[in-house]
Amino acid sequence: MRKKGKRYLTVTIIIIIIIIIMSFSKPSSETFNKWLESKYDRACVGDECVHKNSKEIVVHRDIDNYILINKMGVILEDEEGRRTLIVGIGIFGTFIPFAYNSVYSPFVDLYSY
Repeated sequence: MRKKGKRYLTVTIIIIIIIIIMSFSKPSSETFNKWLESKYDRACVGDECVHKNSKEIVVHRDIDNYILINKMGVILEDEEGRRTLIVGIGIFGTFIPFAYNSVYSPFVDLYSY
């Protein structure tokens, strides 16, 4: 019985430490822009981005702050009117790709904003 109680206490402490670390290590918008540049080769400053020497503008930016994670997304439009949707989940100081759609159409909006 005593070993079982120590095991539960150890697991509880580990879970509490992980929750505290996750809540303090949520990435910021600047980290999202750095992630876009490293993962998708899009350098964004404000509402303008550059991708392979062509300019894109930010049509919509979405930021959802949850207790332990962030969800950030952006819809970009290039000079020819094509739209791209990029969404990432922020956890432990970095982002994980959640959705990427290079032929995004607002008429068939699966990711409503």
